[in-house]
Amino acid sequence: CKDKAGMLITMLRAAGFDSYPAMTMAGSRIDRIPADQFNHCVVIWRRGPGDLVLLDPTWVPGVRELWSSAEQQQEYLMGLPEGADLKTTSVSPPENHYFRVRGRSELAADGTLTGTVTVEAEGQSDARMRRVLVRNMKNQWQSYFERAVWDLSPKAVLRAVETVDPYDIEKPMRIAIHYVIPDYAVRTMERLVFIPVVARHLFYDRGTNAHLFMKLEETAERKTPFVTPCSKLAEFSEEITLPKGYQIAHRPAFKSVSGPAADFCAQYAESGGKLKFQEKLSMKKRIYPAGEWSNFRDAVQSVKSVAETPVVLAK
Repeated sequence: CKDKAGMLITMLRAAGFDSYPAMTMAGSRIDRIPADQFNHCVVIWRRGPGDLVLLDPTWVPGVRELWSSAEQQQEYLMGLPEGADLKTTSVSPPENHYFRVRGRSELAADGTLTGTVTVEAEGQSDARMRRVLVRNMKNQWQSYFERAVWDLSPKAVLRAVETVDPYDIEKPMRIAIHYVIPDYAVRTMERLVFIPVVARHLFYDRGTNAHLFMKLEETAERKTPFVTPCSKLAEFSEEITLPKGYQIAHRPAFKSVSGPAADFCAQYAESGGKLKFQEKLSMKKRIYPAGEWSNFRDAVQSVKSVAETPVVLAK
């Protein structure tokens, strides 16, 4: 990182930009004591009087940010000629790191579900989706998407995948998955029972959705701070065309959650023979004080509850 920072500073100065090194502690805090607490070197660009911009040439190649928001709420020390005190990077709003999943599907009377899921991501959510592809061989990309639909059902068939070029960071990441799943809904003589695909988190892995793998069984009382990879806004929606002759017998209802750490809301609605699903989770920071654990825990547990609660259709 020192080599990369030094090279960027050299190139910036050669181009006429005022730039200097800075030190930080990636993944941890720096206390106000004189000690070696640094593990990462970055760059400061003085864009104008009083306008200092952080740049990280180590972490942001292949990312649609010049400073990684995975380093928000992180202390740093600038190597300015006039000297500088310890500072902390600001919180990056969750809207800057949205993860939007939209689905459109049709459920047949025999339980077969046919549809398309489209994922759009920005900021660090974009980086994590993009990383899944660019850090693997191209001949492994298909298997990643196949595993995603097989998590929904071993009978799932991946019909096609459309994705933007993951090496081109001019546009936000976008992936469209077309699928068909025989026997997706559980059938009885008079009923169909299922959970919408989008509600179940198609990409159920730590890299994309790390918050779903946190130890939420811990009690609401907590003595230490906790951390997530980045602030994040997760939005989900799906429109399911219902089979003729069926109507909704049970439509789950969920209690909204709101607080300083996270917000959650989800709902089902019915209109014109279609079931409409919407869900939103906003995780507002990267580092949270212990007192906000209860709010954060309730919001994420609600998301997991939605993924486990079925809709029931009846003839």
